[in-house]
Amino acid sequence: MPRDHSREQPQWLLARRSALTARQLLRAYGLLCLFSLAIAAAFALRGFWSILVFSFAELGLVALALLYYLRHARDYEHIALRDGELIVEQVSAGHCRRHHFSPCRTRVAVPHWPRQLIHIHEFGVGGAQVDVGVFATPERRRQVAQELLALLPPPISPPAPP
Repeated sequence: MPRDHSREQPQWLLARRSALTARQLLRAYGLLCLFSLAIAAAFALRGFWSILVFSFAELGLVALALLYYLRHARDYEHIALRDGELIVEQVSAGHCRRHHFSPCRTRVAVPHWPRQLIHIHEFGVGGAQVDVGVFATPERRRQVAQELLALLPPPISPPAPP
C-alpha cells in the first residue's frame, strides 16, 4: 500500500549520546566501591584509619558525579511540524520546555560555524526565539536547519513601520 506523504508530520530528535546505561554505571560504581573499600579496610586493620575516611569521601564525590551524569543522560531536543505549528521541545535534567511557533512567521538561521546552533525566531509581537542543536554535530545541525527551511513556508515580511 503506498504511503500518504501528505499526512506525514516531519520531526527531528537530537539526543545526547550516552556511553553507559544506568545498570552498567551502577555495576561499575559497585566494583569501584568494593575495590576501594577492600584496600581501605586493609589499611584500617594496620591502624591507618584516615585511609578509610578518605576512601568514603572519594566514593561520595564519585557518586555525586555519577548522579549528575545520570540526570543528564536522557537530555534531548525534539523539533516537529504538527497541525500547522512548529513545536520545539527541549528536555534537560527532566525539565521540559516547549516552544510553539507559527510556521509562516518563523525564520530559521542555518548555522555556518561549527559551534553555532540553529536559531529559530518568530517575528512579530512577543516573538519567541530558541536555539537548538546542542546535542548534534555541526553537519547534522546544518542538515536539520536546511530540511526545516525547505518545509516551512516562506516567511511573511513584517509590515514596515510608518
